Amino acid sequence: FGPMFNYATPPHNGTATSRDAAESIKPQVNRLCSEVLRCIRNSPNGMTCDEAEVALGMPHQTCSARFRDLAKSEPPFIVKKKAFDGSDLKRDTRTGRAAFVWVVNNNDNSSS
Repeated sequence: FGPMFNYATPPHNGTATSRDAAESIKPQVNRLCSEVLRCIRNSPNGMTCDEAEVALGMPHQTCSARFRDLAKSEPPFIVKKKAFDGSDLKRDTRTGRAAFVWVVNNNDNSSS
């Protein structure tokens, strides 16, 4: 079972600070993505990024970046959970703001 992502450098916004952060996290990206994916997979009702941050004890910047990695991969490892009316389901975060609920993509065949 190989790595999930083979970035030359993880995504960044082009600033020096962002490039440095991306380079420093590079050796850990696959492990962190696997942890986040496993956490979402083990949550029958899906998870918000905020819920995963709490469950994993992971900083927001790290966790939200891993959610983005998982959602933007081809095919995506995670997708937004749908409500009964077909809209994207949201739940409140610790700060009271609405956040998307994510679930493992049904087409995801990984075993992380």
